[in-house]
Amino acid sequence: MERLWFSITDEFGLWSQISFEFEARLPLRNLIWKGGITQTAQFVSQLNAHVVVNEPAPEDATSLLHIYLVALNDSESDTRKAEVRARAKAWSIRQKSPWLIVLVTNSEPPTQGPKFLNMRTTLLDRLRSDIGRKDSDHVVHLQHKQVESWNALFLAIRDQTVQGLEARTSVLGDEIRRMDANRMLPGWNYCKFFVTKERLADLYAALELWDAALAQYDELEAVYEQLPQAQSAWFTEFGASDDFTDLLNVHKKPYRQQLARNTITQFDFCVYLCGQQLRLLVEMKRYAEVVQRAQRLIDGLGAKMHNVSPMFRAAWTYSTCMNVVEICEGVQLAQDDATVRVLAVAKAEFLASARRQLDVLGTMCGRLPAGYLKRSNTRELTQDSESRASEPNLEPISNPVLAEALASDARFDQVYVRTCEQATQYYLDSGRKRFAQVMQGDIAQLHICRERWANAIRVLRPLIPETGDLNVMDVHLAEQQAVCERRLGHTTTCLLLVQRLISSARFLDSSAQSSYANMLEELAHEVPVSQYSTVLFRVGDIAVDYDSESIAVNIHVQSDVPAALDVQRVEAVLVAGDNDAQQLEIVVDAHNVTLEPGSTRVALTTDSVSCAGRFEVQSVHIFVGNVEFRIPVSNANYRRFVRLNAHPAAPIIELRACANSLVVNIQPLVPIDSMRLWVHDAQSQSVFDDQCMVPEGYRVEDEALVVEAVESSASVEIGLARNPASGSITVYAEYAVDGDLRMLLDTDDIEFAMPVVLTARKLSTHTLLVRAQCSALAPVRVLELCVCDVSIEPVARFLQYGESATTVCEAEGDKAAISVRFTMLMDAVRMCVYELVAKAASALKLDAHTRYVQRVVLAHVRRTIDAQATVCESRLVCEPVPTLMCGRDVSRLLSALLVVGAHINLDSGPVHTHHTTLSVQSLPIVRVTVSASQLCTVYEETPFVVRVQALCGKRLRVSLVSSQCMVAGAATQQVTIAQDAESMGSCELRFGLVPLVVGFVPVPEIICHEGGLDDQCEWTRVPTQVTSSPSLCVVQNKSVPVVCSVSVKIMADANVQATIHNQILADKEWPVVKKPHPPFYFGGFAACAANFFTHPLDLLKVRQQTMKGTGNGLVHVVRGVFAEGGMLGFYNGMSAAVLRQMTYSMARFATYEELKKRMSREDGSLPFYRMAAAGIVAGAVGGICGTPADIVLVRLQNDGSLPLAQRRNYKHAIDGLVQITRSEGPRGLFKGAVPNVSRAMLMTGAQLCSYDAFKDLLLSTPYFTNGLALHFSASLLSGFVATTITSPFDVVKTRVMNAGPTSPYRSLLQAMVLIVREEGVRALYKGWTPSFVRMAPQTVLTFIFLEQFRGLYWNSYARHNCVKFE
Repeated sequence: MERLWFSITDEFGLWSQISFEFEARLPLRNLIWKGGITQTAQFVSQLNAHVVVNEPAPEDATSLLHIYLVALNDSESDTRKAEVRARAKAWSIRQKSPWLIVLVTNSEPPTQGPKFLNMRTTLLDRLRSDIGRKDSDHVVHLQHKQVESWNALFLAIRDQTVQGLEARTSVLGDEIRRMDANRMLPGWNYCKFFVTKERLADLYAALELWDAALAQYDELEAVYEQLPQAQSAWFTEFGASDDFTDLLNVHKKPYRQQLARNTITQFDFCVYLCGQQLRLLVEMKRYAEVVQRAQRLIDGLGAKMHNVSPMFRAAWTYSTCMNVVEICEGVQLAQDDATVRVLAVAKAEFLASARRQLDVLGTMCGRLPAGYLKRSNTRELTQDSESRASEPNLEPISNPVLAEALASDARFDQVYVRTCEQATQYYLDSGRKRFAQVMQGDIAQLHICRERWANAIRVLRPLIPETGDLNVMDVHLAEQQAVCERRLGHTTTCLLLVQRLISSARFLDSSAQSSYANMLEELAHEVPVSQYSTVLFRVGDIAVDYDSESIAVNIHVQSDVPAALDVQRVEAVLVAGDNDAQQLEIVVDAHNVTLEPGSTRVALTTDSVSCAGRFEVQSVHIFVGNVEFRIPVSNANYRRFVRLNAHPAAPIIELRACANSLVVNIQPLVPIDSMRLWVHDAQSQSVFDDQCMVPEGYRVEDEALVVEAVESSASVEIGLARNPASGSITVYAEYAVDGDLRMLLDTDDIEFAMPVVLTARKLSTHTLLVRAQCSALAPVRVLELCVCDVSIEPVARFLQYGESATTVCEAEGDKAAISVRFTMLMDAVRMCVYELVAKAASALKLDAHTRYVQRVVLAHVRRTIDAQATVCESRLVCEPVPTLMCGRDVSRLLSALLVVGAHINLDSGPVHTHHTTLSVQSLPIVRVTVSASQLCTVYEETPFVVRVQALCGKRLRVSLVSSQCMVAGAATQQVTIAQDAESMGSCELRFGLVPLVVGFVPVPEIICHEGGLDDQCEWTRVPTQVTSSPSLCVVQNKSVPVVCSVSVKIMADANVQATIHNQILADKEWPVVKKPHPPFYFGGFAACAANFFTHPLDLLKVRQQTMKGTGNGLVHVVRGVFAEGGMLGFYNGMSAAVLRQMTYSMARFATYEELKKRMSREDGSLPFYRMAAAGIVAGAVGGICGTPADIVLVRLQNDGSLPLAQRRNYKHAIDGLVQITRSEGPRGLFKGAVPNVSRAMLMTGAQLCSYDAFKDLLLSTPYFTNGLALHFSASLLSGFVATTITSPFDVVKTRVMNAGPTSPYRSLLQAMVLIVREEGVRALYKGWTPSFVRMAPQTVLTFIFLEQFRGLYWNSYARHNCVKFE
């Protein structure tokens, strides 16, 4: 960079006197000049120039200005003065660059010569005349003790410097344009053109015009690239001789002298040009371009190094890359995140390039194996780790760090690892984790080359993801780690890596795939016994072979191993059950299987288990050597199922429940040596226990039925000590066949509960009521009902769930022996379904699926059967059997079944008998205590409802209701609510219960009496309904019914009492009337209540409106009020405010409500224009009534802002009225009445009618109802409208009311015009913000208080007068 100088010639010893002040004013700042080739205005923020005194400037420096210091005074002789002037003139003539002569004195310039015509010439004038009029401005006077003189001197220096710079750049620009125009002529020299243009660039750089300087070098580079054919004529040779580059050190060699003499090489020229560009970019902090241009230099020179040795090229590239990294690391200034990221990426890329050059240099110098660059296969690299260059071709290297690294393996490894680690860190800082892994992989490769296996593993393990697929980089790293683990004997870890490598075989060549396949089999026999989840094998199609003599499952295993693999065993785990506690596992397996690459079908079988049903294929296990590879088949999101039939040789076990017993039928298909049988009910409780009664030859041990050798069918009836839970039962059996222990698991649906429930009740001394009720979901038919050895005819139809057969018979005593014989519909349905399925399976030759399909079809029929229609038509009435997704054969069998409409023999089922002895009880009196308004109670099988209904006059209606029908006109009483603490009232309802003697009916019927309860009374029969059609039984009983009663007591519960009172109030039939008008004074009260909250804001508004000038801001006013009276100062004039509201607000609200009532139409509606008119009239009345109080209020509020001499000092509102009357007369109470009334008319018209309008508008939307939210929203909108309309009149009213006797305001219109003329239109809206801030709360609170007063008044009126409002 060219240096700038101020050259000072001091022949009189003056510099010591002025040097301190002179240098203190340097550097020059904020210069504007037109320089450069384009002659555009340039701004120089700071001009750094050095000072040289009585010495020539350096060769590489540019003298901005030559300064000659002169000292003269009046005491010197004329000869001396003339001599000094002559020397100064001679010096100025010798100067070619800008110059300046400075006359240095301690006072005014000395005079010379006699006074002529009252004029005396000074030495400064004489000196300027000697120099010449043309250059007179080059002579200045400096009184070094005066600041003004120094300012004038440096102003001249600035002007001369700018002129000099413009002249210099103009000369250089002309020279550059001339040389550029002759570019295509013979003899044109690029090097001379470069030197000339660089002088201009240096000048720009010295002036810190970095962009302009960089533009010059960019133009030079463009010219160099455009004329490549003549480059050899300008440079001696390519000349790559120095491999240690420092790009920013442009003075490392005499580049500029070589350019001037045309002796520079192309290599040095390119380095020098790039160095100058980088130096300027660093000054401009454009670091992204720094790295771009450095990379372009490396790529460009690397491409031109055809005849340069590879070792020099690698060494120079390494040194240059490291130099760029040093440049980037030297940036200490705080940068934004984007720049930091760019620099981090750049440093990482240059370090990676340097690392690649270390690979080249290491192989050439024997520090790395000869094939290190050509082989990426780690397995081959380890075999040739010792094959290094026997005779390394070493060339001298200038870089001392690189030369030291190539001298030994240890130093080379240090430099190599440090370079990779630095690149890794920078890649991580820039967010490029994959590139960081590459660098770490290079470190691991070096460790492997040096056989440092543990170090390599330590580097590689964090780089490889533990789960997920491997990409190309991960595969390369995994190969390296696998080699290291294998060398260290870590077979388990190596096996896991080999599996992942095989699963990523698409990134490996065929030889590597075969090698890893062989390694997998070897490692499987070397590792200890262990289990692994693997991705090498997958399960494809799964199918069940139903024609096999065993349970057989065919599984297609997809192998990703590229070679055939011999496995010892393949097994699959099938799981049945919904939870771990009840899961059943079936294991099917195959031995000595060869898995080919791709898909292999494996047949898995078992004979040890028999369980029909749907099984989930949980996992498949492949055993290779000592390793068990586990293949998950099902998971939480995807589950695979198969359906298994029972084992073809498994025994058939059928269960049938009888009264307090269980019949077990065992049908073996092959002889059974022994068997243990467990049965669990629907609640997982064992059916068998030690108290069971078993026949001889059988026994119960550990809740299991033990059966000895069974060669043919056997049937065992076991008496049960308890009644098991009905529903789905589980049958589990362990049996031995020819010494082999086998297992059987089955399920079935069995009803253990007695389907018929018997009850007996005594109606009288010799009369007994007996009922047989169906308690099973399936219908039953009662064939015989025997009471005390007396048989009763059977019921002609099936009974549904809840229905019963009832009879009345003669019996004595407290106990009755009862027996019942019955059949069940589902027994007949089961036999019919089993027969249909067996026939269809035999016809289709699908007998293997018979038992499974029988269970499926029977379960479907149970869910969808219409029992009543089936009984009536003797045919199966149910939904069609669906075709389930359970295999092609089963679907074909289900499609062939014609179950719907099949004939069924209802009498084909077995007959069940039930005996019992019951204790007979009498029907008691039912007493019910009611603690709420309604309560249900059930008396045994007869349901009753006691209903309490509130009546007017604190009376209750208590009724008895049947669950079958409402008892109308009977069993009803009214009760008066008592006021005692214990009860609210009580009553007793009486009813009759009539038993029927012919036929069976579901429930006893309720008979309600319409008159008295004597023997001669008439009884009314209430019909009952138990099914879809009424009962067909006929009442033939002529006896007197049993009379029962229900006592009802209403308890004095607080909640019940409140509920009843609410019901009484709601049920009262009060007359409906219009709402009365509330009292007229509600408006004044509401305004006073609201004014308590808004008075401080009103005071601030008045103060702000009465202040003139610009210092009337709200904050300023608040501070003034607080300074005068503290917090109480905000309530000055509160008494007047209350007086005003009780006059103004009360009058306008009362007038508005009265006018609304009188102006409403006949239907009660009121148009908006009428509401507005009513509001204006009401405002006029209120304004007139409120003017005296308003005047007092304004004066009280503003009194604190007046000077002490002008304050009125009213004690309170009444005192104010009295003083105004005394001093100004009665007319003074109505001063400003016109603007006040005008404002009141606008205020009331805008506020009241807009509130009603907004209220009606919001009520018409679905978002509002009559409540607080409606009142708040409507009043807030009304306040906004009222504030905007009344603000101008409010300002005028305040000015007029506050004016004194000499006020210029005479009328409303004149005051408004005068305010607009003097202060502008915006003055009419002074105080709008505090007005709205005051009026909005005032309006909102006023209307909310008013609505609350009205609501309280109307509610009180309604309760007092027992009326309802429209």
